[in-house]
Order: sequence, then structure tokens, then C-alpha cells
Amino acid sequence: MRATRIAVLAAVGVAAAGATGVAVGQSGPDKSAALKASVDISKPKNIILFIGDGMGDSEVTSGRYYAKGAAGRLNMDALPFRGDVTTYNVGPAAAAPYPPNYVPDSAPTAAAWSSGIKTLDGRLGQGPSSGVTVPGTNYETYMEIAKKRGLSTGNVSTAEITDATPAGPSAHISQRGCQGPNDTRSACPTETKAAGGLGSIAEQQADNQFDVVLGGGRARYAQPLEAGGTTNVIDYAKTKGYKYVATEAELASVTSLAAGERLLGLFHDSNMTTEYQPLIASDTGAGSATTKCQPSNRGTEPTLAEMTDKAIKLLEGNQKGFVLQVEGASIDKRDHASDACGQIGELIGMDDAIGIAQQFQKTHPDTLIVVSADHSHTSQIIGPTTVPRGQYTTLQTVDGAPIRISYGTAAIAGSQSHTGATVPVFASGPRAADVTGTIDQTELFPVLTNTQTGNGPATSTPVGGDVGGAVPATLSLTVGAPASFPAFVPGVAKDYTAGMLADVVSTAGVANLSIADAGTTAPGKLVNGTFALEQPLQARAKDGAFASLGATPLGLLTYTGPVSNDRVSIDFKQSIGANEPLRTGTYAKTLTLTLSTTTP
Repeated sequence: MRATRIAVLAAVGVAAAGATGVAVGQSGPDKSAALKASVDISKPKNIILFIGDGMGDSEVTSGRYYAKGAAGRLNMDALPFRGDVTTYNVGPAAAAPYPPNYVPDSAPTAAAWSSGIKTLDGRLGQGPSSGVTVPGTNYETYMEIAKKRGLSTGNVSTAEITDATPAGPSAHISQRGCQGPNDTRSACPTETKAAGGLGSIAEQQADNQFDVVLGGGRARYAQPLEAGGTTNVIDYAKTKGYKYVATEAELASVTSLAAGERLLGLFHDSNMTTEYQPLIASDTGAGSATTKCQPSNRGTEPTLAEMTDKAIKLLEGNQKGFVLQVEGASIDKRDHASDACGQIGELIGMDDAIGIAQQFQKTHPDTLIVVSADHSHTSQIIGPTTVPRGQYTTLQTVDGAPIRISYGTAAIAGSQSHTGATVPVFASGPRAADVTGTIDQTELFPVLTNTQTGNGPATSTPVGGDVGGAVPATLSLTVGAPASFPAFVPGVAKDYTAGMLADVVSTAGVANLSIADAGTTAPGKLVNGTFALEQPLQARAKDGAFASLGATPLGLLTYTGPVSNDRVSIDFKQSIGANEPLRTGTYAKTLTLTLSTTTP
């Protein structure tokens, strides 16, 4: 049993006159009221997660300056809640604790938000182990959980759809390179279907039967299910109910999906074509103060915005809601190549897709939009006349001014490296405020599983495999600031309300949250010295019915399963009669909030 003392109080008195003044040097609008109005603690029906691969603050800023100007703003900038995300992963060890690795690759970071776990480089949907060739425990992903709850599911990327980020919510495998059956037979032989495993990432994606799957990676799906065979993963996906399309026009022609029908779109053999043609940095400088990025010829490939729009339209009909992940993949890939135009174009392409989601959110305010990244990257904005030790490119922004971008984490002409800095997260909609502050990437998992349908947020849960782990019995109750009523006004009949927040963690089969007045003076009533209010204090949780408090515990919530960091709003109501005498001072009471179980 976990009990926590909380305070509830209100002041009665006369307000004192104060001095007024004029703010000097205030540089921006007062956003407090708008932010307060944007806080929505209800659960979202729909969740759309955007991941800019390699999208650190520098990549966001260079894209913003180039395309929108110094004073301009991207679509993602309009999302009101902002935080910073730590992205470290862990290295192998015989047992926990596993050593931290401060500069991750895209696989363990995808596992972090998809399954809420820290794991090894190259690993997807699996926990850490003693070595990179030793598979770990498989963990459920947020998209698998959404599907089990009856929500529609979608996975969209400009990379191979079997690449690390889109594989994060859709596969469990020890090596991210095991994308197709041939790859898996070579690099992950113990995880093939023939060996009793789940198979390649492509096969697992077909087996997961997510409703909409769009991206590149056709060559991975074209690999045969069996060595030397003629049936490939595209054929296999069709047996799982997938309609297959390969061009922008074919995608546009799909306006609905029949019951049990799904959509698989593979628009390139490898990664999809970038929005802008490459402009590779050099140690003597590429581009100039008048250089503009040039659009690529993308042939029959749809844009990320078009794929996002199609996915939303095909998923939105489910009354239980949907979960959709969208990746702007080649911000990272072009950053590796020291290609400023490439990375900027992909950043803008993803921002256009975010705009599509924002338009949907306007008419569907029960939609949560989250925008973040898997890891930070190498590019830096430097002075337009600075000559760095590494490679650099100069471009002309929409302002007509020069911007210089440098790359310095690899030898000249080498592949640039990821970096270990935090990455941004932006959000709007229900529960968007949960991303504020500095959070870890694993903390996105409960946000992504906190849907209207289902008992969310979820906890990281092992699935299948021969490796397991014990969960210690846990009841944790953390209470926020005390509840405080506005000043009671004598002579006026009124109901006063106040609220507070509590966070609940429970591994119990059944857990009960209750509140009681354990004091001996006027149980259930606010007191001011020897004076007590006439009416009892009332309480409720999560918009339930108010009930009077007393010495006997008042049940607020019952959890019929484990919960992790469930944010509970506890409201109090105090009725004051018009003829009720009030004594100057503070009426208060210390209450006991208890989380208990008889079914651990």
C-alpha cells in the first residue's frame, strides 16, 4: 500500500491594493494563457507520429532559414508544446546494468519510442543481451498494441519501409540489416522462419497486417521466401490481404479499402528519391552566396505529403481511431553524405506532410500530433565567411542572404556520423503537454499508447522468445502541488472547485486509489482553527461523480490491470451557503491519498 498526504486549502480575506507598472523591454507576446488553453488531458482518438531521421535542432534551423527565412516558421513550429529528448542507447553486457552508448544508431532509438526500451545498436523490438549476435527479448510495440485494441494502423517512410525507423513499430529482430528473407538467411540465420523465428523485417510487416504500409524498399520485398524459390514477400503480402501499388498514380486511384483489405505501396527499389538534387559539400566549399537547391526528377514516386494524406484518408474511418507513423528518412541519409540540399529538401518535404496532419487535426481535435527525431546529426550553421576544417556548402536562402553549412564528423568524402545531442519534440492535441521539458526517448512510448480505446498508457511488455525477465511488485503514487480554492466570498451561495494531479504506477492485477480524512477534527470538513465549514468537502477523479469525504476511505479509481505513469486529475468541490458564517483566515485539511491492492 502506498499512501501520500495531500493538502487542500482556501483563503478568506480582503485583497490588498497593489502598485501597477509598465513592462520594459518585453520582446514577445504573453503565451501563458494560450498554452494553458492548449493543455488537453483527455486521451487522443488518433495519434500521428512524425520522425525526422537525423533531425537535430541544426537540421530544423537550416531548413527553416533556407525555405522560410530568418523570421519565418515551419509547420512544426506551430505545434505549441516543445521538449528535448535524450537518445542514448546501451551496449552489450552479461546482465543489467548495461553500459550507456551516447551516440546511437536509428534502430535502438526506434525501439525506444516503439517499445519503451533501451537496447543495442542495430536491434529492433528486442531488448539488450550479452552480444550483438545474441538475440534479446522481444517487446511489444505501440503499433502492435494499437492493432490489438482495434485501432487502424499505418506506417509511411521515404526510406526502404524495412529500414530501421519504420521497422521499429513493425518488427522484432537482432540485426537491422535483416530486411528481406535473403538478408536474414545470411545475417540472422537463427531468426528465419525456417529456424522457428519471426522471419525478416519484410515478412514480419506482412504478418503484422498493418492497414497502410507505404515507402521504398521494393527490392527487399522482392526477395524469395525460400532460398531459390519464386514466391516473394510481395506475393506473400497479397495472401495477407494487401492490395499492392507501385506508382503515384496507382496510389491516387485507391480511394477506399474493403473490409479486411490493406494497402502496400512500394515506390522505389531502395530509398525514395529526395526532393532536391544533391549538392555535396567539399573542403574547398560547394555552392555560393547565390546558389539555390534544385528540385529532383522524382518520376512516378509520390511525395511524403501525398503518402501521408492517403494514409490518413484510408485510416480515419475507424470509429476507434488510428495510429500512424510517418518518417522523413533522408534528412539523415543526406546528412551522412554532406548533402545540404538533400537534407534541407527532406526536412521541408516532411514539414509539408506535417501540414497535412495539421489540416486533419483542425476538424478532428481528438488527434495528437507528435514530431520528433531518432538522433541528432552532424551539420552545423556557421558564419557565411567562416572556413571550417571539414567540408562546407554555401546556399542562398529565401531572404536572399547566404547560409553556410559545415560537416566535420568524418574524413573528407567520408560518411558523416550521428551525434549525441538531444533532439527536439513538438506536439499538439490531447496529451501533447506530456512531451514538455527534457524527457527520454522511452517516455514517448506511454504517450503513443495512451489512446481512448484500450487501457493506456501501456508498459513495456515482453512477447515471445526464450528470454524473459521478472517485474517486481510496484505501487507508486506521486502527488503534485496542493489543491487550492479561490477565496471564499461571505454572503454568497457558491460551489468552489480546485484540482490537483497524481501519477500512478502499478504492476498489480487490481489496484485501488482512495482518499480519506484521517484527522480527528471535523472529519471530511475544511477547518480554520476551531471553525469548520458546514458542508463536507467532496472529491472525484477523472471527471467522475463528486462524493463527500470523511474518515472512511472514498474510492476514486480502480485499475483492473497494470498502469504506468497514469496522470490522474483529482477535483475537489466545496459548497458555501449564503447564510454560512465564515471566519477570516485559511480553511484547510490534510487528506490521505492511498494506492492499495489485494491482488498483487
